[in-house]
Amino acid sequence: MHNMFTTGLLATLLAAGQLATAHMEMSFPPPLRSKFNPNAANIDYSMTAPLSASGSDYPCKGYQADLGTAAGKSTATFAPGSTHNFTIVGGAAHGGGSCQASLSYDGGKTFTVIQSIIGGCPLQSNYDFTVPADAKAGDALFAWTWFNHLGNREMYMNCAAITIGGASAKRELTERDTAFSARPSIFLANIGNGCGTVDSTDVVFPNPGPDVVNAATVPAPPTGNCAGSSSGGSGSGSGSGAGSSTPSAPAAAPSAVSSSAAPATPFSTPGGVFLTVPTGSPTASAVVQPTTTAEAQTSSAAPAETSAAVNTSLVVIPVPTTLQTATKTTPASVPAGTGTGTGSSGEFAAGTACTDEGAWNCIAGTAFQRCASGAWSAVINMAAGTKCTSGVSDSFAMTAGRRSVRNLRARRSYSFGA
Repeated sequence: MHNMFTTGLLATLLAAGQLATAHMEMSFPPPLRSKFNPNAANIDYSMTAPLSASGSDYPCKGYQADLGTAAGKSTATFAPGSTHNFTIVGGAAHGGGSCQASLSYDGGKTFTVIQSIIGGCPLQSNYDFTVPADAKAGDALFAWTWFNHLGNREMYMNCAAITIGGASAKRELTERDTAFSARPSIFLANIGNGCGTVDSTDVVFPNPGPDVVNAATVPAPPTGNCAGSSSGGSGSGSGSGAGSSTPSAPAAAPSAVSSSAAPATPFSTPGGVFLTVPTGSPTASAVVQPTTTAEAQTSSAAPAETSAAVNTSLVVIPVPTTLQTATKTTPASVPAGTGTGTGSSGEFAAGTACTDEGAWNCIAGTAFQRCASGAWSAVINMAAGTKCTSGVSDSFAMTAGRRSVRNLRARRSYSFGA
């Protein structure tokens, strides 16, 4: 018995040690100071380590300082409008999580998101991204950022010096494209900026942008004040973005970043989820059931039955596995709930300006969209068997019919606020 206990304890300690020392890193494009970068003069063999919890080494662990030197020379060239992939390697994916790919044209002062992956990142090695068709030609930083599903609440970031250029894939924006200047800024959390993520969940980015892969198994909103992480870019394709992507001076570690705290407020998702939100206990874990038919990733944090002592309510929102690129339309400012639609009853064209931030628009009971960052989102269909209450409102009300989902009863109505 003693030997079995000792063996089990040693195995546990070994696994914990591996989690503590072996994380993930980007190998392509080769990051600054990476062992994969042929130009690196001062190699960082701890590239897999997260950013400091204080945010002192954001962005890029400070390695953007190499730009303009031999060690900061470009290691890859991507043409506007072309599709490529970035590669992630390492020994501890921490159950996956959510990640983003972003571009910076100002040496890391601001970053503009070009791809968001919600859940399942980095459980595979390669992830595709498309360079926006109107991305400005020139030197840039390509950033991979990751918020792990399991373990300490951390933010990982690797940055590579690249070149946007080559005319072969350059094309004009189509009606389904979103201008580079309209894309959101990078999401920032767990670096002393007042925004955090919840342990054992896949963080749902407040503003993921138009190019999204949704593979979340346990989606959850961030905690605390994360508004500064989701403001859109500015300018005309220059990639300068809005200055709000840089975190404010770190203060004391925010109490909102609690790995045991359950989401306290409704949130906007790029698609949607089945989300059971405990209301009776601040430390109970959220139980989430994804609506996608894709095979779920294996996780040690599988959803369990909610304790009878915890009062729960259920929110039902559909989850597309991949969001389509938003429309480029940029008409004059239109207040939320007014203006003409796009052919479907009550529908606003994606990208149409709105002023009632956070408002919901239910379209004929079968689809919805939301006012986020001053513009209406793309239209998202309701899940089969559910209907929403038509019209523009600060709260989102829906009715669910009979479904074969645990804890869901026939004909219940649900609503949540903006």
